[in-house]
Amino acid sequence: MKELRDTLQISAGLENLTENLVFQELNDFIEKIKNTPDSQFCICNICLADVAAIVLNDLKPQYCSNFIDKHKSKDYYIKHRLEVREKIVKAFDMVKKNPHHANI
Repeated sequence: MKELRDTLQISAGLENLTENLVFQELNDFIEKIKNTPDSQFCICNICLADVAAIVLNDLKPQYCSNFIDKHKSKDYYIKHRLEVREKIVKAFDMVKKNPHHANI
């Protein structure tokens, strides 16, 4: 199964636009809060994985390939960027209240 997945992702460009957008926006959010001295959000890998999972589970996947609908990715990002940003903030609040690690 992994071999087929890798083949389709590499040779046919199969990708999940939702996942790409979530990680792009999550990265931007992390960069912003890193520069905020009073940020109360933990950005360890455990918390970031929890945030990503919460957001991704709350959004519909949107798959495309090199051959079909690839041109729609920019429109998809523009349309869903604000929704993803809002979900990231909510997910950070959820993780902050119930982290999967000891308070640091």
